[in-house]
Amino acid sequence: MYPIILVTLLSFGLFLSPAIADSISCDGGLVSDGNSVVDLLMKCGQPAWKESHQEEFTDRLGPGLKQRTYVTVEQWTYNFGPQQLLRTVTIKNGVVTGVKTGQYGPSKDREPVKPECGDRIISTGETKGEVLAKCGEPFYRTSYNEELREQFDEIHSRRVVVTVEEWTYNFGPQRFLRIITFRNGKVIDVRTGAYGR
Repeated sequence: MYPIILVTLLSFGLFLSPAIADSISCDGGLVSDGNSVVDLLMKCGQPAWKESHQEEFTDRLGPGLKQRTYVTVEQWTYNFGPQQLLRTVTIKNGVVTGVKTGQYGPSKDREPVKPECGDRIISTGETKGEVLAKCGEPFYRTSYNEELREQFDEIHSRRVVVTVEEWTYNFGPQRFLRIITFRNGKVIDVRTGAYGR
């Protein structure tokens, strides 16, 4: 009888795991997908890093009829210190839509990170907050908008405008520049440039 209860409890726990992954636990309580940004602020306070961009969607509703939708997307990164993992909360139009777990956070009482990634690896999919935690502020930033077309089937598609940013890190004359490209706040490419100065 005990093995059946144990297997049942373990199975039940496995079904609960995905729901916990899309939440953040703070001193004020738990925040999950669907909660408002006000709930997030009241339970978790201000994040260590905030970033935002606009997404524009154009849908063709019929011949000569288009609808444009603008969505404000924010990514708030919470740093709970070096013993806990960074948590990045995605917010769309004031509503929590996702929570991502990152690397261990930097110490809150140390000096700000100098632009030095050292041997830290920057991976695609990381947020700007995670890169800031690893490498500090970049030497130079640039941004532009890029238009993409999402194809749903042979007839239906929509135009999507995304924000692209490039951050350049200069580590001195003995090392190559590191250029990190973000699309809508997430790393899509990391490359090296010429030697720095």
